Amino acid sequence: MPASPLARVALLGLSLGLLFPLLSACSPGDGLAPAFGHTSPVYGGRFVFAGEEDIRTMDPAIGYDEVSWTVMHLVFEQLLAYSDPDEDGQVHLIGGLAEAWEVSEDGLSWTFHLRHGVRFHAGLSKGREMTADDVIYSWTRLFDAHLASPGADFYAVIQGADAVLAGESSQVSGLVALDPWTVQVHLVRHDATFANAVAMTFGSVVPAEDVKDRGEQWSFSPVGTGPFRVESWDIGEKTAFTANRDYWQPGLPYLDEIVYLPNYTRSIQFLKLEAGELDQVNRLTSPDYLWVRSDPAWSQRIEEIASVDTYGEMLNTQMPPFDDVWFRRGVAASINRDKLNKLRNGRAHPTVSWVPPGLAAHVEWDEMSPAQRRPYRYQRYDPGLARQCLDQSRYFQDGHYTGPGITYWALNDEASAITSQSVQQDLASVGVPLDIKTTTFPTYLSATGQPQTVQMAYTAWVMDYPDPKNFLDPIFDCDSRAEQNSQNSTFYCDPETDRLLDAADVAVDPDQRTALYEAAQARIMEAAPVVVEYHSTSLSVTLPVVRGFKVHPIWTRDMSQAWLDVAEGRPSP
Repeated sequence: MPASPLARVALLGLSLGLLFPLLSACSPGDGLAPAFGHTSPVYGGRFVFAGEEDIRTMDPAIGYDEVSWTVMHLVFEQLLAYSDPDEDGQVHLIGGLAEAWEVSEDGLSWTFHLRHGVRFHAGLSKGREMTADDVIYSWTRLFDAHLASPGADFYAVIQGADAVLAGESSQVSGLVALDPWTVQVHLVRHDATFANAVAMTFGSVVPAEDVKDRGEQWSFSPVGTGPFRVESWDIGEKTAFTANRDYWQPGLPYLDEIVYLPNYTRSIQFLKLEAGELDQVNRLTSPDYLWVRSDPAWSQRIEEIASVDTYGEMLNTQMPPFDDVWFRRGVAASINRDKLNKLRNGRAHPTVSWVPPGLAAHVEWDEMSPAQRRPYRYQRYDPGLARQCLDQSRYFQDGHYTGPGITYWALNDEASAITSQSVQQDLASVGVPLDIKTTTFPTYLSATGQPQTVQMAYTAWVMDYPDPKNFLDPIFDCDSRAEQNSQNSTFYCDPETDRLLDAADVAVDPDQRTALYEAAQARIMEAAPVVVEYHSTSLSVTLPVVRGFKVHPIWTRDMSQAWLDVAEGRPSP
């Protein structure tokens, strides 16, 4: 039987030194189906997972959040892809829909050779074969000003992209179909991360006739080339994906169906996992996490890896009181990162660096000289420094806050609730009052992407590709500001930061490039448009029958090769 939630609350109480009685709880073998013992993958079955939010969109030109990317990874593919992590946790670019590619010596011309026999899911395209024209249509669509794709910036380096964005042309001159299986791309300048952009979901290849005919409705049942196709999307209830049996990769996928269930809290997700109604969860409440870690059987089903991400708060530099740099610095210095780590069971790793470990330009406080530390000093907990900064701002007078009311936007999940309440306490201790507004993820994304809307909010950036550019350009470049879907939610704009980022973007020498990104990050941290708090740990808990499921640093959940080790599994599709 499922474990009582009180058992896990009790364990949390013991961890805090309280004397609650520890209640018994069920382990995976106490009622859940054990693995059958197949020595190789078998076919069939339905894999069910859940989340706290519904899917925002399944249009690959629009979706730019974890939930959307997870499901779109099932449906769509790009010319380039990422390998599974190696023993050091690093991923590498490999061929996707392109079986090979070449780059000119100056880095300005890229030639992609497409795989033959890749077919779209059945739709208006009737399962036809993908060609070079589809690639050109899909990438050109990113520059449709009415679509307002967040992906446009990643591909703006292509010749002629600016003309399409400006409405001066309908064709991107730098995209050329040499023949049905060869696409050539011409760039206006060297871009060290262009290959990474190609592998992003924005680069997904879609059939023009399907998108054009169904218009806005297309995103509800889109067509791609991936291992699964969209069967149904009942908003607020469930989204079902069925196996693409015409998939180009031999033998895949193994599963018949994948189902996503939205609006399940973390505690409900784990109860459903215990009951065998879900196959995997990737977030646990603090009591559930401690209980899983302590249980001999469940602890064998948990996988944890260091995430390539950064968490903290965004401070809108265009809205009072965060239009004052001294006020922002004071807020950043008032946040107790070590307390947050304790509240997150030691899985939040305090930091002063927005660029996470494993990437060039990441910095560690203990490894910096006093001079190097100076711009980062506001990103450490220092109540004395916080009060000094606040007193220098125009929103404090005689030690008292005189500015407008401050609303902190939090998400309706445990991590955001823990952080927002802790931040509220920390700011109260230095005389800054804070109201908390809890909202859903889609509402949060929409609001933070609009200017003059959100003063302060819980924020995070998870790696799209392994390069410091991904953590700096989309969030802090002046050109990343927009009237809607703005990735630069702080609306920070500094010409010198832009100069450093632009120089790093075209730098060929790796050491020079790293130095430029280090200089840009130092300048951003000193300006404090964000409060940098911690890097997180990803986890996954699966049922005993789940095989082939992967925690991936890019896609978070990778179910493309998952299978169920059950007796009724089929040996062939």
